[in-house]
Amino acid sequence: MSGYTLRTYCGTKMIERFEHRTPSRIRTILDHPRHHEAGKKDPWGDPIQTPDRFEIVDSQNYKVFDGNITEAINFVKGLK
Repeated sequence: MSGYTLRTYCGTKMIERFEHRTPSRIRTILDHPRHHEAGKKDPWGDPIQTPDRFEIVDSQNYKVFDGNITEAINFVKGLK
């Protein structure tokens, strides 16, 4: 089974990187509520750094996906 890397971004700034994960583990990570808060603001109306873009790369560091959370979950369903 191939290992994939999931990178989460807020705009162009990388927030987290999850390396050597199986598709099922990436799906579990994407299902976490913190990844579904794009555009969230603090009580003063200032934007909070929440992930709004996700990248998945394969074991050869070739980008196989780049998109939002809904697209990422749908893409991971098709990975083997």
